[in-house]
Amino acid sequence: MSQPIPMQIDPGNLGVLSRRMREMGAQGSPSSLEAVLAARDLAEDRTIVEDEALLVPTLRRLVDQRPSHVTLDIRMTNGRRYYLPPPALDISTNDLCGLACTMCGNRAQKRDPLTMAPSEVRALIEEAARWGIRRVALTGAGEPFRDPEMLEHIRFANSLGHLVTITTNGFPISEKVADELASRVLSVSVSIHGGTDEMHDRIVGVPKAAEHAWRAIRRMVGARKRRADGSKLSVNVSTVIQRDNLLEIPDLVRRAHAAGCDGINIQPVNLQHGFLEGDEIRRRDDLVSLSRLWPGRAIEGDVAKVFDELMTLKASLGRFVHTSGERLALFRRYFADSSREALGVSCRVGEAFLAIDHRGQIKPCYRLPWSHGDARLKNVRELWNSAAYERTRRLVDACPLTCMNNCFFREGRKAA
Repeated sequence: MSQPIPMQIDPGNLGVLSRRMREMGAQGSPSSLEAVLAARDLAEDRTIVEDEALLVPTLRRLVDQRPSHVTLDIRMTNGRRYYLPPPALDISTNDLCGLACTMCGNRAQKRDPLTMAPSEVRALIEEAARWGIRRVALTGAGEPFRDPEMLEHIRFANSLGHLVTITTNGFPISEKVADELASRVLSVSVSIHGGTDEMHDRIVGVPKAAEHAWRAIRRMVGARKRRADGSKLSVNVSTVIQRDNLLEIPDLVRRAHAAGCDGINIQPVNLQHGFLEGDEIRRRDDLVSLSRLWPGRAIEGDVAKVFDELMTLKASLGRFVHTSGERLALFRRYFADSSREALGVSCRVGEAFLAIDHRGQIKPCYRLPWSHGDARLKNVRELWNSAAYERTRRLVDACPLTCMNNCFFREGRKAA
């Protein structure tokens, strides 16, 4: 394969790039194309990519629809690789939560006085739209609907063309709130961690939590059915597999389907965190939680049985089980050996995830103890392709964690 000739890309010649990609795809033989974007480094943590918002939609389409035999390398005039904006911007607007989930350490009962103001949250939502991002996740450490401004945040995000995703425990979803949500472009996931109410209540540590969660689902499903003009509200269940609820997960899938949900998100319990030691990330396992929550070798047979059943449900229910068959197979291996060497995958957090916590701190990853500063003072768009963030990506590439979050999973790359 010959060395590709770089193409300087601007809004005026995007059509030429698209046509060239189609021609290379039709040829059927391995080929590559290098696109170069004009960029200026204003500081170590500030890089401006010229006309980025105009270029992003077409570049994302070309990357997503690229034939497997065609390589598209996007670089900047400063010599570094260009990274498209993350698929979504995660914004946590508060850290309040009334549950006591076994797999989560957040127990905040009082509002943090350093929490971002509503206007600051909406400024971030607006910046994401200007950047070319079309989805915002208004979730994070706390219960989103404990924020009294949440409905207004959703309305504002929709007005800018954003799909909004939210994960909730269901308690605050009244009939009035459900009616409002049914009028929005929104995906709501209700956290439920057991096929039976008793199991969910035990895991979250609050009586009748399951009753409230399923009632929230009924209210949202009912609200969208009542809309004569249709609804763009997607109602889902999210669950975390752990030792106690392992055997109930298939029943939870069936129960969510019977309740009229649009799908279920399945995730294994994450008990790894990292810490920085010099220029390396070290893995630290939560050994106390592991002893209580990890399925372990004693029930390997149960793990195999459950994942066989989940694969059968995936085959019969299709996209209702949002987790792909490939990821289900990965989760099964993860419970046997959670090392990156054994799994043969690596983290995509540097490409597919960017979060702002409730204090405005820019978090490349929630499981690592770093921040790139305050998003109220620093432009996240200028940070994303900067030299400073490139060093963060190098750390991530060698990170030993296998947390199994949705941003994780790039097959075929071993830890450095």
